[in-house]
Amino acid sequence: MKSSSIKNVRSYPARKPGQKTAFVLCGFGGSIWQTKRLLRVLHKAGYDVMAMDFSKEVLSKGDPQLLLDLMDEVVVFAEKEAQKTNRPILLVGISLGALVSLNILRRSKLFNKGVLITGGDIVKVAHNIYGRRVWPQSYNELATSWKTLNMYSNPNELHEKRILFVLPSRDKLINPADVRAETKTQNNAGNTLILVERHALGHIGTIIEETILFPTRILGYIRRIEN
Repeated sequence: MKSSSIKNVRSYPARKPGQKTAFVLCGFGGSIWQTKRLLRVLHKAGYDVMAMDFSKEVLSKGDPQLLLDLMDEVVVFAEKEAQKTNRPILLVGISLGALVSLNILRRSKLFNKGVLITGGDIVKVAHNIYGRRVWPQSYNELATSWKTLNMYSNPNELHEKRILFVLPSRDKLINPADVRAETKTQNNAGNTLILVERHALGHIGTIIEETILFPTRILGYIRRIEN
């Protein structure tokens, strides 16, 4: 039996039965408890909230297949959850969770909206975090292995999807220019990718700002993709 790279899944039903559900996907090395302020904001806004975090082994072991397996596993899980309700499920992805959310949106007709906090080329992320000792493959080799899951989307896969990216304007972990270029490509194809740039902080700072310091911003982002 294949081992799972999903670490924890937690559900937080709304106090009053509502019509809204949100699925929060944590970042690399992050845990559900670290998003408690964001979860509380969504909860108070009437969302039934489900949250998921992941094992660091998807990048720390240097095995490209682990990340491929994780994407497949989470998409299957998300679709099973979506089939239990007639409500649309909002995706809120943080860092690695943003990439996971993007894969759900691309692969499933049951999901149409997502707020993605940071993002970027996962090959560059793996090389920047662990270097060539863990990931000896060249960029092209690893990009080919992860072509189906990386941030670059066939425009047809995002047709009628509404996505908002929160992006640090400068970052040592990702190259924000990659996200800007991909956003332009998708919008030129008629898709809806909204880009919000934060200029004061990098990758980690943007995550902290959006999920811990000012999580109510997420409600504004949701309104932008709902309208």
